[in-house]
Amino acid sequence: MKKVGWYLMSILPVLMMIGVQFIASIVITAWYMIRYGVTAGAQMVFDNIMGITVVTQVLTLLISALWYYLWIVRGRKQREKERKPRFSLRSAGIILCLAIGAQCLIGLLLVAWQYISPEQIESYNDLMETAGIGELTIFSAIATVIMAPLGEELVCRGLTVECLKRAGAGFWVINVVQAVLFGIMHLNLVQGVYAFLVGLICGYLALKYKTLMASMLFHLCFNAYSTFGTVILEKLEAMNSLVFNVSCLFIGIGAFFFGISLLKRDVREEEDPLTGTGIGI
Repeated sequence: MKKVGWYLMSILPVLMMIGVQFIASIVITAWYMIRYGVTAGAQMVFDNIMGITVVTQVLTLLISALWYYLWIVRGRKQREKERKPRFSLRSAGIILCLAIGAQCLIGLLLVAWQYISPEQIESYNDLMETAGIGELTIFSAIATVIMAPLGEELVCRGLTVECLKRAGAGFWVINVVQAVLFGIMHLNLVQGVYAFLVGLICGYLALKYKTLMASMLFHLCFNAYSTFGTVILEKLEAMNSLVFNVSCLFIGIGAFFFGISLLKRDVREEEDPLTGTGIGI
């Protein structure tokens, strides 16, 4: 019964994040409407949607960071420190390689999805534009490249993973469950599917390196590639879409699996000299 409780508890951080952002958005919208009138206020909310998003992300980050510190970090200080694989500049390079490969492969997934169900991709693109993510601004860059990697990793790879560990779940159960919750958290099908795939990679990195720094760095690189490289990539695709997509396929497969091979070597379990058993996950 205790295990079931921890599994249910693992959903709470995601619900907290969705709830805080929803309530904060409602409060800010109501404030605009009360101060400037319904029509003018609604328009101002629409015009400042990314700024409002950043505010809600800051609130979520503050709450999740405090929760993580009080519940996990402070508790670990009272226990014997865990031995961790060393996270180095080499590790950062491996994660950058994985992020580039993942972006190329997921981009091809969306291209294939567009051929299969163009209306879903069109709806997704409209949603991104409405949310202000489709346009590169200071606020959209802060929201996607800084706030999302910090807040979402604390919630999903931090708090949720800790709950699943306390439930006694194994490595892959933890990784799949947190990735599913990460996908659901995005509240739309297209983004939810590729967020699930990204969540699997982020979870793998956080669990293997035993630090959120690894998953945060991957998340940051993945989002930065999309945020800052979209304009250039669209121009390259317009020149010759077939060559562009084939190139993405080979670059994606090469970079991703090369990164995986280096990652396995980087986090290889150390052998206990007395028992001969590994100490890692």
